[in-house]
Amino acid sequence: MLATSPHVLVVGAGIVGASLAYELGRQRARVTLLAKAPQLTTVTANSFAWLTTGYGQDEAIVAFRQAALREWHRVEQELSGRLAIEWSGALRWFTDSPATERFANRLLTAGYPVHLLSPAQVRALEPHLKAVPAHALFAPEEGALDARRATEVLLQAAQAAGATVQLGNEVRALLTSDSRVTGVMTTTGPLRADLVVLAAGVTSAELVQSLGLTLPLAASPAILLRLHTPHRFVQRVVSTPEWEIRAASPTQLLAAADYVAASGANSPSAIAQRTLRNLQAQWRRTEHLRLEQVAVGQRPMPRDGLPIVGHVAGVDGLYLAGMHAGVTLAVLVGRLAATEIVRQQEQALLAPYRLTRFA
Repeated sequence: MLATSPHVLVVGAGIVGASLAYELGRQRARVTLLAKAPQLTTVTANSFAWLTTGYGQDEAIVAFRQAALREWHRVEQELSGRLAIEWSGALRWFTDSPATERFANRLLTAGYPVHLLSPAQVRALEPHLKAVPAHALFAPEEGALDARRATEVLLQAAQAAGATVQLGNEVRALLTSDSRVTGVMTTTGPLRADLVVLAAGVTSAELVQSLGLTLPLAASPAILLRLHTPHRFVQRVVSTPEWEIRAASPTQLLAAADYVAASGANSPSAIAQRTLRNLQAQWRRTEHLRLEQVAVGQRPMPRDGLPIVGHVAGVDGLYLAGMHAGVTLAVLVGRLAATEIVRQQEQALLAPYRLTRFA
């Protein structure tokens, strides 16, 4: 049984960890957040940061992600607009019209509002697009944000609620007594707590090995490009079979592409150059578009692609929060997990995402 105001250690300062610290603080927990890096140089910083329902998995995860989008509106209001989310919707198409239509039908069946657009309607939304598809899907409820900025804002709000944030204090091991996790060993020494929450991506999988646990979560690389343009030519998130693109500011664009190989013809730098040429061929006002940075983010990907959230059977004092699409899911998971931890009330929305499903 946890204390009324439990001391909770949150390991990981990405957007999931920051959201957990914020929500735990709002629910009167005493929070200490720990992270290895002295600055916010996490997977979050290299995220495309598209707030989306994803790619048409089953109805349950579509509904979960839809709830997550609504949750971002709540937090945006709580933080007085400091998150600066751009709710411009998302435009998407696949290799052919039938594939686009099938995807639209899956989302509509799951209760998610989307619209199948004609070429004329696509041009109205993206007037600088030259290569207009026969059909495209528009999701008006979707958006994007600056993931680094959002993480910083959430951490500041967590600190305002009383949280202690220790960036640059690496967690090297979990401390245990019998079958209970009692704290962590850090680079500065031991820290004890009522509960440890692991929200450190693939590092979480490494930390639980000492408990005899296997966390089926591995790094999944993805390429993020930062491009400079003197003219903003894209108005919202646009996703195609070759690339995803959105404006990060009036003069900077983000583009995401699939990772293939570390070197050779499909290295990140080679893919970046091909993506740049592709964008210039398919959009107007791209004559002066140039590549600023190529980064590879290591996304924490559960084996089945779904979040892993909750207490661990047989191990008291430990809570897991590992997921892909952490940017989309962060604030919903943060609130639900904080409720489970502080109020000790299981949340039905999290029931499908327990570690026990892999047993």
